[in-house]
Amino acid sequence: MTITIPGFGELTPVDHVPDGVACWNATVADTAVSVLVEHPATTADLDLAFIGSVLHDRARLLAVAHEAAADHLREHPGYGPGAVAEPEFTFHPGRDWLVRFAEVRVPGFTELGVVVVFHDEDVVGVDDLADVDLADD
Repeated sequence: MTITIPGFGELTPVDHVPDGVACWNATVADTAVSVLVEHPATTADLDLAFIGSVLHDRARLLAVAHEAAADHLREHPGYGPGAVAEPEFTFHPGRDWLVRFAEVRVPGFTELGVVVVFHDEDVVGVDDLADVDLADD
């Protein structure tokens, strides 16, 4: 089963996911997008129109995510402009979604990246997904 995001396009199912999880993804117009549904939620719980509206406004919201990531990373040694790259948009049922920057060019951060969490269009948190190893400072 595919999912169609209004104004964006079709996402294809991901085959290898844990039990109780359904996932779809696609890259359209240089934007990586994933949709995750965890049991007991179902695809009926997805707000596809909301997801489409976020993706329609993705340039502005990506700039918001970049600024939130910069605010989070600015005090870390080795931080500089362009410290994050390779954004991926991920949506769940409801209006919570995130942008994960898969590449972080700040010493000590892992390949897990940095996540900027949104509710609607508001940033509600930033997580670097791993403890920074500052032992070498």
